[in-house]
Amino acid sequence: MKHIVFVVGNYKNGGVAMRSTNLANAFAEKGYICTILVTREIGNEVFFNLHENVRLVSLKEYISVNKATVEKINEDREKQIRRIKQLRYIAKFNKIADRKLAENIKELRKGAELQVFMADNKDAVYITFGIGSFEKTYCASKNLGCKLIYAERNAPELEYPEYNKVYLLSIVEKACGAVLQTKTELEFFENRLHAPVVINNPVKAGLPDPYQGERRKVIVNFCRIAKQKNLPLLLEAFMLLHNDFPEYILEIYGNTVVKEEEELLIEYRESVEKLGASDYIKLLPPRGDVHEVIKDAKMFVSSSDFEGLSNSMLEALAIGLPCVCTDCLGGGAREMITDGENGLLVPMNDANALYLAMKRMIENEELLKKCSENAAKVRATHNAESIAKQWIDYIESVT
Repeated sequence: MKHIVFVVGNYKNGGVAMRSTNLANAFAEKGYICTILVTREIGNEVFFNLHENVRLVSLKEYISVNKATVEKINEDREKQIRRIKQLRYIAKFNKIADRKLAENIKELRKGAELQVFMADNKDAVYITFGIGSFEKTYCASKNLGCKLIYAERNAPELEYPEYNKVYLLSIVEKACGAVLQTKTELEFFENRLHAPVVINNPVKAGLPDPYQGERRKVIVNFCRIAKQKNLPLLLEAFMLLHNDFPEYILEIYGNTVVKEEEELLIEYRESVEKLGASDYIKLLPPRGDVHEVIKDAKMFVSSSDFEGLSNSMLEALAIGLPCVCTDCLGGGAREMITDGENGLLVPMNDANALYLAMKRMIENEELLKKCSENAAKVRATHNAESIAKQWIDYIESVT
């Protein structure tokens, strides 16, 4: 069976870690050898359960115990860089050739650490989430013959900056395959990818059954405390709602992965205090049983500016929570929600529209019930087994 390696940055309570874990567990069930290779940091408290046949590997630790491989790769890489520098001296009056040689040096240095693992695992299929991880993996794989599959994780129009777009597209098209989360993501790449396919995220296994009783007067969100989530918009919209329904509470279960997000959390808490809203706006820590805790809430609300296909939205739908989501970049919300049928879609960056949608859901019990019942149907269409089969069939077809 194939060895499949998922290359991720941080392995914490975020979407990429969850997506790689869900897929690795499902592949392992089918007998595949699976590794989640973490290039930066593994969190101390992660809420995911790994299948017994899935390895979680820290690249830093791997390098520290494979010193012979490191020394050999460093020696070979420096030889290549010296040769390229000599060529640059010869080609210095040819701007196009010189730029290409400079890119070669950058690639050799960028993938240096990752190449240590890949040199020992040349026959594996590498799945990377997002262009940042793909670029490192591509650079590390040079001259090794490894097979790479690019998996989009967000809104690519924001992940491919104009100053570097041409180069990034030129390398991603060299992957042996590409998996996009939404049709909107696929449209961005036009015909640049090899054998692209759209496969939505799976619904997390083990979620509680949809709640059937009277719902609490609580509005919830659970997500990373990241700028893309645009939580200030949600706070602004909820303050408008509070004027009409002062008995309602907003609960945001937020986790932080990097220092910037920790600083944002402090900023948001200060904003809530300045609003005098601490009694009815709660910024809460993440928890492993969050779905059990929120299943009887009135609704789930996402205010994101961009997403791939939000795992929290998918899970909220699966437990039958009525959902109100911004129709954000990346297309994940519109991929899953039919407005007025299994949730409500609102324009981005429009606090009044978000407020009115929440108000509509509260005041229209028939709409709320219909959205709840239809939302839960995603459990059947996006179960982990069926999504994993799509992935496995695709991997086998391109590798």
